[in-house]
Amino acid sequence: MSERTHNAVSRASAAPDPLVGRVIHDRYTLTAVVARGGMGKVYKAEQRPLNRVCAVKVLNPNYAGDQDPEFEKRFFLEASIAAKLTHPNTVTVFDYGRTEGDDGFYFMAMEYLEGQTLQRGIREAGFFTEERACHVARQICRALREAHALGVVHRDLKPANVFLLQHGDESDFVKVLDFGLVKNVSDSKTEDLTQTGLFMGSPKYMAPEQIQGLRVDARTDIYALGVILYEMLVGKVPFDRPNSVHILMAHVNEAPPDMRVVNPHLAISQELETLVARCLSKSPDDRPESMEAVLVALKRTAGGTLTGTMSSYAGTGELRTLTHSDANAALGTVTGVGRSGSVQPPSFSDSSSQTPFAALAGEKSLAAVALPAAFGGFAVVALIGFLVYRSTRPAETAPAVPAAPVAAPATLAPVAPVAPVPVAPVVMAFELKSNPAGASVYDGSNALVCGATPCPGYMPKGPGVVPGASVSLRFHRDGFRDKSAIFVVNQPATEVVLERLPVAAPVPMARPKPPESPAAPAKDFKDDPY
Repeated sequence: MSERTHNAVSRASAAPDPLVGRVIHDRYTLTAVVARGGMGKVYKAEQRPLNRVCAVKVLNPNYAGDQDPEFEKRFFLEASIAAKLTHPNTVTVFDYGRTEGDDGFYFMAMEYLEGQTLQRGIREAGFFTEERACHVARQICRALREAHALGVVHRDLKPANVFLLQHGDESDFVKVLDFGLVKNVSDSKTEDLTQTGLFMGSPKYMAPEQIQGLRVDARTDIYALGVILYEMLVGKVPFDRPNSVHILMAHVNEAPPDMRVVNPHLAISQELETLVARCLSKSPDDRPESMEAVLVALKRTAGGTLTGTMSSYAGTGELRTLTHSDANAALGTVTGVGRSGSVQPPSFSDSSSQTPFAALAGEKSLAAVALPAAFGGFAVVALIGFLVYRSTRPAETAPAVPAAPVAAPATLAPVAPVAPVPVAPVVMAFELKSNPAGASVYDGSNALVCGATPCPGYMPKGPGVVPGASVSLRFHRDGFRDKSAIFVVNQPATEVVLERLPVAAPVPMARPKPPESPAAPAKDFKDDPY
């Protein structure tokens, strides 16, 4: 563990915690508190029998479901969906459940991360460069793109829920946390709008429709991502007020401040500035339609040149410079081919000199629009008069101008064929079932993959796991014979029927022989010798 993480664990563990040292489901030994929040606490834990370090999120006892009979059903439904998220930029959830007893609580076990939150990274750096901000945002897009495809909306996307790791030689490797489990919006009237469970989300990153209690979909997460991009680039969120109510009202009614006014040292491309402004649109219909569209735009802007020129990679390996006119002429068709053979999408920017944030605020007045139009009308009349005057004048003999030498046409180098990008096979999750239920499931390395069947959302992993491959699992339940079963990846899983162990029949005890009567005469000869 890094020194920074160790210090955080030490501070969080300073006060004694009643759950430290407790074993959950005979598998997870809680060793220290690493984070606290409105939803509960996150503990560092050790998983048996793998001796693997993991993180266990324990929900606040207030979420016991006493006042909400649908709580347990909703928790297990959303937890099972979160466990199906397998993208590398999403934290892996591999177990969840509820402890037994009167003090039972809900928990989720997930991978343990060492690094820092994006919130702390922004605070330490002040603000990010365009390249770094787009690198982080692209990974967030990929994680949410998978979640949205499964019908999961994060609903609480913020820098505190984005973790930055050092992954090999790659810095700022993103892990998206906390997909808003068991959070919902309530109609209850309360002054504390950020109370967990009553008003879901963080005020500084909430979309207008989320605040107004309207329909929430993937575009709500796009608005939150726009706030995160704004904060990474200028070092501040667009709306920061003394209390939560004023922040929420600003999201609904006010236009975000111009990024270049908030940070005079900002140096980003026009395309990225326009993308951030679109993501922060009040109406969901004015934002990009999906995370895929945002990702395509970020690929277009990340590391973009700021001098007004672009480079295109030809098949010969040579770089040629394109001017603005070349780029604008190519918009809507192809603006360049990258090294991977991908086609760069058209820019979001238009030909207007008005900044994207000025367009959001509607700062142009009627006079500012009418005055240039009037001057434009005078200019057209003057141009027509000049052309009429030129046509009536006698032609003047102009001195001969020597013709410029014509260069020989350049020979186009043959374009090398672009190799197709291999598509990774998609491995689908399936449900492990046994008859009777409640069996533990182990993989070929004797590692526990399921505590008790049925186990929805089991995702086979490891080298060689591709569609059509075989996966061998062992089912164990006390009182029944262990049974190994083979499953074929991406094919329906059958129910495993367990055989009950035979019970030995009791052996009857031998009765003792009665003693012989002493009165009976002993016979030592036969009655009839013949």
